[in-house]
Amino acid sequence: MATDLSASFNEQYININTKLKKRFMRKPNISEATNEFIALAIQCEHLEQPAFAGQTYIGAAKCEASAGNFLGEAEQYVAAARQFMKAEKKLAALKFYSPDRENLEAAIGCYMQALTKYPAKSAIRTSILLELANELIELDHKHEALAYYEQAVDIIEDSTMKLMCMRNLVNLLIKCGKYDIALETANKVCDSNIYIPDGILTELQVSRVLLVLLVDPDKDTKSVSLKQMLDNLLYDEDSDAIPFNIDLRLKLQSIIISSSCMDQQSLISIASDIKPYFTMEQRELLETIIEKKSE
Repeated sequence: MATDLSASFNEQYININTKLKKRFMRKPNISEATNEFIALAIQCEHLEQPAFAGQTYIGAAKCEASAGNFLGEAEQYVAAARQFMKAEKKLAALKFYSPDRENLEAAIGCYMQALTKYPAKSAIRTSILLELANELIELDHKHEALAYYEQAVDIIEDSTMKLMCMRNLVNLLIKCGKYDIALETANKVCDSNIYIPDGILTELQVSRVLLVLLVDPDKDTKSVSLKQMLDNLLYDEDSDAIPFNIDLRLKLQSIIISSSCMDQQSLISIASDIKPYFTMEQRELLETIIEKKSE
């Protein structure tokens, strides 16, 4: 049945291309060919054949390009990219990984083609980069996703969206084990003039406490806000920069003191009841601190 489907797809695809190449009496009907490619792609989607659908959306994109409709071309490339990503996820679900990454590379290539059709600061360009990064994260290609996520953050102009993406970037850097860059990024957010709601500020400050224990930067390289926050925390001084409740404040103080004293057992004890206060990434950071103290 798969062979029959492949043969049927190839036949229909070739027929559409053949129509485009008939230039003897008149110009080919680009609009008609585009619609036929899209109809074939939708048919492939319904038959759960995303790789075929992706190839056909590329055909539609090329038709749009030849007609000078560059936004339509970009739209079809994004549609193709999503289908190739769907094909890659199907393989991943079956625990089958292609060393050549045909579907994944095709998806990335289509996203990149779409990007070239939008201005550098376009919101759509940002959304495409974030979509690609999130798809790669879902497929456990976190290190590869970083580059696209960073590109997206660099061109975001809306302050609220930038804050949320910077927070996500910090967590992604932590997952990738890039603790020094995660600390620098968290410092940049906290040192900015962006309004940070208490919930997000608490999360960032907790991450900064754990990251500074891991990275152990020189005193001269610590940001001013980081030094102030750590001093206020250790000396139990109230500050708008550390909106911690009493329990969280005490636990962070214990973590700092136990870490500086190389007291691994105390850290293990704290880790056992800190879960309600920490995100998944922060729990991983604490586990890494404990492992580091055991070396």
